[in-house]
Amino acid sequence: MARAQSPSGVPVQRRGSPDADVLVVGAGPTGLALACDLCRRGLAVRVVERLPQPEVKSRGKGVQPRTLEVLDDLGVVDRVLEAGWSRDLSVRWYVRRELLVDLHLPGRDPLPDVPHPNLVLIPQWRTEQILRERLAELGGAVEWGRELVGLEQEEDGVVARVATSPGGAVETIRAAWVVGCDGGHSRVRDLLELAMEGDSREERFLFGDVEIEGLEPADSGFVWFDGGEYLAASPFRGLRSWQVQASLPPAADGTEQPESLELLQRLFAERSGLSHVRLSHPTWLSTWHSNVRLVDRYRVGRVLVAGDAAHLHSPVGGQGMNTGVQDAYNLGWKLGLVVRGRASDRLLDTYEEERRPIARAVLSGSDLGYRAVFGADPVTTFLREHVLTPALRVPAVQRAILGGVSELDLDYRESSLAEDHRARVTATRWRPGHDDERADAVDRVRFARGVRAGDRAPDGAVQDADTGRPTRLFDAFRGPHSTLLLLDGEARTDDGYTSLAGIADRVERLFGADVRPWVVVWGRRSPVGLAGRRVLLDPDGETHRRYGATAEALYLVRPDGYVGLRAQPASEEVLVRYLGRVLDRVAADREPASTSPAGSAR
Repeated sequence: MARAQSPSGVPVQRRGSPDADVLVVGAGPTGLALACDLCRRGLAVRVVERLPQPEVKSRGKGVQPRTLEVLDDLGVVDRVLEAGWSRDLSVRWYVRRELLVDLHLPGRDPLPDVPHPNLVLIPQWRTEQILRERLAELGGAVEWGRELVGLEQEEDGVVARVATSPGGAVETIRAAWVVGCDGGHSRVRDLLELAMEGDSREERFLFGDVEIEGLEPADSGFVWFDGGEYLAASPFRGLRSWQVQASLPPAADGTEQPESLELLQRLFAERSGLSHVRLSHPTWLSTWHSNVRLVDRYRVGRVLVAGDAAHLHSPVGGQGMNTGVQDAYNLGWKLGLVVRGRASDRLLDTYEEERRPIARAVLSGSDLGYRAVFGADPVTTFLREHVLTPALRVPAVQRAILGGVSELDLDYRESSLAEDHRARVTATRWRPGHDDERADAVDRVRFARGVRAGDRAPDGAVQDADTGRPTRLFDAFRGPHSTLLLLDGEARTDDGYTSLAGIADRVERLFGADVRPWVVVWGRRSPVGLAGRRVLLDPDGETHRRYGATAEALYLVRPDGYVGLRAQPASEEVLVRYLGRVLDRVAADREPASTSPAGSAR
């Protein structure tokens, strides 16, 4: 169990004496990402997994750019990039055994606002291994062979009964909160009697991790289509194994054929026409049905669900595992604040408010992709073979498809945590120039078109004012805190800097380590008036323009990298009121009653 210390090293105070602040059920990517995030926040976390040991299955093998940003913040992205393929991916696409497209994806270099622009191909078991290693570094561990058999909620906690294999002895674990990350057959979901809404597809597929001899080139992926019959093979960097997928034809007598290497070998030879290629040494074989389902609720009292326990996806687009990890990332900071007594548990209601619409949209998109890729009717087959597949040769189409599944454009604009404040029209500066901080008409348009509340906060190339060294906004974001960006715009006046310094000082005094303020200066030198504050330099104004802050503005970036609040001009009143709403106990405890902010500024 992880040591119970806050990010600053101060022991976390607890109400009562639970065995854990949070019990995480399930040690897949979702549960491990959540456990890592909670442990680095100083919470006492236990992770139980019914399996006796880690599985070696490739399963969800594509890590999308947005998930790479999550893994960057958790401190493991370099390990994932080293273990996977992120550049120079190629796929040879055959239709009726004829090579139609030799698709080469050279990959993009890091962009100023997107440091990880490429999909990474890595087996899921390796991603899980990397997250387990990180969890151990943070003081946590997975308890294997521990199956949840009962839950009982109390006013201030949850009593979980966990059976230990192989003896079957039952231990009672008392936790303040429980999160079910236990997959598509979730025991937590069943115990809560949550309904899964959606459909199952009739089509069946055979998946396998096998070694392949005789398939060249060995560093390329392969796809074969022949009407409704499908076959694919994907290699993994530095490993002998490939993931092979094949659609299963219905048996003549209506029975389902059991998975076997012999069946996979036969389907491979029939559909590829490569009778000399041999499959061997299977480490995983499984049959699969496509389910498109979404749970009706994400929270019941002190128990929540995430990942496949909450939503089941088509594999098209590689969205399932990624959506689960981002569930964990959304929930982790909120649960951390609640457990540490820094926010009301009402904050946890925004987890479902924000993540359920995302899951619904991802389900809809991946199901549409599933129909396009695997549909066997004549019209879909014709469009796939004569329109979709040839279009893959076009770089713009490639970029559009990869961008559509990258999850970088998902937003929480409709969330109750998203506040957008713009200057009154009467405060607009109508004369040209930037001799004060007021926004002119052009500044207002740029702010309106800039990064909005609820959007992913983009990265930006900046300089550390203390050292003069290049750095990134993501370096400032990294960690369990929220980040306040105070952007001075083009005016760069002493009065403006004094105002921003005052906001930074007050935020630190009121909210401590929960919010870390940075003043972002448009220029190459830090003003004298900002001495002693955290300052980032934006020499050419590129970051200001990207955020739409050519006039003074502030952006509050949540711990999960989304903008919670933005305001032009930078308003201390608006900011403190917003933080007082989210971190309501902090504001109530530290502010005099006569000036305590209340309510929402939406």
